[in-house]
Amino acid sequence: MPLGIDFVQILLHLFNAVILFAGLYILLYAPVVKFMDKRADQIRDLTEGAVNAEMAAKKKLAEYEDKIKEAEAELVESRKAAAQELEELKKEQISSAKEEARQILSDARAQAEREKKAIIGGAKQDISEMIEQAAKKLMQGEDAADPYDEFIKEAERTKANG
Repeated sequence: MPLGIDFVQILLHLFNAVILFAGLYILLYAPVVKFMDKRADQIRDLTEGAVNAEMAAKKKLAEYEDKIKEAEAELVESRKAAAQELEELKKEQISSAKEEARQILSDARAQAEREKKAIIGGAKQDISEMIEQAAKKLMQGEDAADPYDEFIKEAERTKANG
């Protein structure tokens, strides 16, 4: 024991640190990573759904534009009979088709944004709760000490800040 250093104590402390880090990894890190991967998959699925909805809206827009072209062809054929009346009908169809297409696109985008915000908010809440539960499980059986109080305060602060 040169210089009053007890190597056995040092090795025991290192062993305890390894056990602590392994336990934290198993109880905290691995479940949180798994949860976040699951959430990322859900968000990816919802994003794909929003993209599909947007594509469907664009398809509808193309259908309406095709219908407009058909209406224009009919206008050319029947222009001799009622040119003035058909011109007004054409304008009406174009504006309603574009407005409906815009409405469909804006509704799809708004719905996707709401779902995204809800998922992100839920993920933050769930992660905070998981961390708090894991910390409580780790601290069971130990005396409530200053580090525990600091951890709880930090978790509440994080939860309050979003």
